[in-house]
Amino acid sequence: MTGTEAPVLFEESGTRPWLLLFGPVLAAVGIGLESFAPGGASLPLWLGVGLLVLLYTLLLVRSRRRYLRVRLTPSTLEQGTTSLPMSHVTSLRPVDEEHHGVRVLGDGPVVPRRLSPVVLRLTDGTRAVAWARDGDGLRTALEDLLRTRAAS
Repeated sequence: MTGTEAPVLFEESGTRPWLLLFGPVLAAVGIGLESFAPGGASLPLWLGVGLLVLLYTLLLVRSRRRYLRVRLTPSTLEQGTTSLPMSHVTSLRPVDEEHHGVRVLGDGPVVPRRLSPVVLRLTDGTRAVAWARDGDGLRTALEDLLRTRAAS
């Protein structure tokens, strides 16, 4: 970390890079199983299948790492490719508050599937919905940051 970087209080990458191993492992298992068959394994076919699956998972992993990334620092909250200055956040809304119809941070119109919403109150009186896989962890980090900011 250089002297100009802010400390990261919460971070989620969007997905795990080990998913890229699925294509090569599939090809290796296919070659291994087909080698027991009469005539042996068809290497070009399995290498092609492994390459196609690798390219598809590479596309998925890359897009999920870009659009489902969450990063909280003392100065900004990044959701996908959207960045919200933390100076615009005044408080958090209760966990059970309805979030339908509220502006969602990030690049989509709704909270992504299997991600937990965290409703924020902004300085202009509006609400916005942040999200994370670990919604409780993001909420705790935001509460700690707002409490620290209020104390200073």
